[in-house]
Amino acid sequence: MSSTKSTESLKDSECEKGQLAIRPPISYVPPTDLHSSMESETIKVKLPDGTTVSVKAFSSGNNEDYILHWAAIFRLFDQKGLKSDVEVRAKLARDQMGVLETIQKSLGGSSATGKKKTPTEAEQLELEGTEKLVSEAKAEFVKAVQKPFDLIRQLLIGEARTQWDKIVKEMFDRDTWTGVNGKTHNGPRVRTWKSLTDCIELHKLTVLPADAAEKQRFYVQQVVRKPQRVTIRQYMSRMGVLNDYIAHLPSIFYSSKAVASTVKGNVIFGDGELASIILASTPQTWQNQYNLTHSTVPESPRALLPDLENIERVMNERYAEKQKAKGKSKEAKPDGGANPSSKKRSSGGSSERVPKKVRSEKFCQRCKTHGGPHLTHNTSDCRKYDKDGKPLGTAPGKSSNAGKPHKKFGGDKQLAYMTAMFESIQKGLKKQKKGKKRKKRYDSSSSDSDSE
Repeated sequence: MSSTKSTESLKDSECEKGQLAIRPPISYVPPTDLHSSMESETIKVKLPDGTTVSVKAFSSGNNEDYILHWAAIFRLFDQKGLKSDVEVRAKLARDQMGVLETIQKSLGGSSATGKKKTPTEAEQLELEGTEKLVSEAKAEFVKAVQKPFDLIRQLLIGEARTQWDKIVKEMFDRDTWTGVNGKTHNGPRVRTWKSLTDCIELHKLTVLPADAAEKQRFYVQQVVRKPQRVTIRQYMSRMGVLNDYIAHLPSIFYSSKAVASTVKGNVIFGDGELASIILASTPQTWQNQYNLTHSTVPESPRALLPDLENIERVMNERYAEKQKAKGKSKEAKPDGGANPSSKKRSSGGSSERVPKKVRSEKFCQRCKTHGGPHLTHNTSDCRKYDKDGKPLGTAPGKSSNAGKPHKKFGGDKQLAYMTAMFESIQKGLKKQKKGKKRKKRYDSSSSDSDSE
């Protein structure tokens, strides 16, 4: 796994300034197994000194795992001496081809009669021997340059190997080939170390964006800050690792988007630049403390580390003293000296705490006997019944119990409802009878007027 003790259980908000809309290729806190490899095949690689190195083949994973795998492959190239072997074989082949061209020129001259010069037996043997050496040198070069191709394919499995085979086929098995910058070239391409690096860069573009190096540089320089839960030694170590990743990321300089003024982005920060970035990502109090004792910028992370560790020790001691003082103030609070409510009292008054008033229970015997709320007032304050138990008149402005018929029957709502319905029916019958009497009178008066 790519996570270490300096990144475990951390969140992006703890080690970044603000919230990013676009995430960097490799962040301070690596993702937690979002694309973990299901296959764990281990390949044993034999080195020239006879030792064997075990390397885990890569199938899938996060961006950091992917870059770490390529870094391991480049390390194997150096340990096996593959690049130097290819360069030596290429030089031998060029030298032999130069000798052959010289011999061919010497034999291609004309004699005094204007006819082509006939080579002697010795010259013919030299020509044939040189041609043989040239063919052998070319064969050795092809064999040497094929080794890194085979090693990369061996250390990739699954989808990663499929992508590699596709890139190699499109690069060497066709009459035209396309470079990293998107330009198309005519004619088949010969396998060289340059063509190998081009295939590697094309494979990286299947996982990472073309401007990954530029995004990573911006992230390291402008976004990262020191997490509070991480020591300065762990933080500087992680920043050094993030800086080293920049050299392995694709740069827009090699893509089709580059212009004449585009510069390479996959260039790591120097020691002085990285030290200044680390110092600027610490808290402002740390920077002020450092500036008090230094008049120049830091030279390197290694020279900066002892100074920041001393500042970290002082800040931790101050924080411990502050927490200890808070604990003492909390212990002294029950004695009355730290009661916040004492600030509201007048400065000239007594600092003794005023006891709370004891609340006495209220009871009304009249309301208890005749009905009503008997716990809201005392008997002497009753305004509903007099001393003989007779109900008192309603106070002016207050509504009577006319609109609350259930009050008449001791709170029995069902009985009150039935009684109210019966009374409304009786009123309706009375009104209906009165209406009929009026109609009869009207009819009789109209008939008398007609007879006249």
